[in-house]
Amino acid sequence: MRRTASRTTAVAVALTALAGLALAGAPSAAAEDRASFNLTVGATYFKGTIEFYNRSVTVNGVLRGLSTGCRRGAAWAFDSAGSPLDNRSTTAVCDGAVSKTIPLTADVPGGAAEVEVDLLEGNGHRIASCHVQRGFEYCE
Repeated sequence: MRRTASRTTAVAVALTALAGLALAGAPSAAAEDRASFNLTVGATYFKGTIEFYNRSVTVNGVLRGLSTGCRRGAAWAFDSAGSPLDNRSTTAVCDGAVSKTIPLTADVPGGAAEVEVDLLEGNGHRIASCHVQRGFEYCE
């Protein structure tokens, strides 16, 4: 009986530790709105999700470039008056599909009202883009 109690205690401690690790890895704030995007040109693309937070935006996606055509992803955050808040771009991808994250600051009350996502050539020339307003679910 004593051996069973020890095992039960050990299992309970292990499960509690795992639960604590799972909670520790959770983001501190949930996205208020989420939209998906898909920019495809030929065999290259930038597709993923846009997550709107109170004072920021995160663009997570997969960017595919080819050895014959490098690609970059870019994103812009705008306030409700259409003024730019922040913009950033990824490094070039020239061979395959790579996960990319673009964090944007939107440090105004309510955060960004709109986001533009761009698929760029390696030299920065825009070849596709889409705009999504907060509350909408998709841009293509």
